[in-house]
Amino acid sequence: MVPNHSIRIFDGATAIVTGGTSGIGRALAQELAKQGCEVVLADLQVALAEEVASEICASGDKANAIKIDVSDFPAMEQFVRETVRRTGRLDYLFNNAGIAMVGSVECLDIEDWNRIVDVNLGGVINGVQAVYPIMMRQGFGHIINTASMAGFMVVPGNAPYTTIKYAVIGLSKSLRAEAAQMGIRVSVV
Repeated sequence: MVPNHSIRIFDGATAIVTGGTSGIGRALAQELAKQGCEVVLADLQVALAEEVASEICASGDKANAIKIDVSDFPAMEQFVRETVRRTGRLDYLFNNAGIAMVGSVECLDIEDWNRIVDVNLGGVINGVQAVYPIMMRQGFGHIINTASMAGFMVVPGNAPYTTIKYAVIGLSKSLRAEAAQMGIRVSVV
């Protein structure tokens, strides 16, 4: 496929932000909307996502909210397809949803590990897998994955989070090399 590089910088673009109810995700959603994007806030905390979307809309910008569990691939895939069907395109995916887990490994059980892997890594993978075929067909798009400084340095008591953030950085770098030839950009924050 030949990339057409028709990504819209911001004005008129469609952007999905997972984990958009607070912190980085909320700030991203607000700024993207100010720049002219239609923002879709995807979060398990749908009441908070609707609150953020309402605030954005009250400012005259475009936003809506959807309840989504990023660890559920069929739900993510359906949500992304519905968004594209409604807006006609997908310019940005911000894979930002995540949970923090701290404590020494001896205090963790396998359910703790599984939950952080499912959300913080599985959610990124599910987002990528849901948008990648669409962006390939479009010949453009930008996937932005939120990592952390924890992906670069080790801190005691932070093994699960550090492990996942290393993986998100590796996934992003690998995907960047693959996707560039199709006009798809990949970044890691």
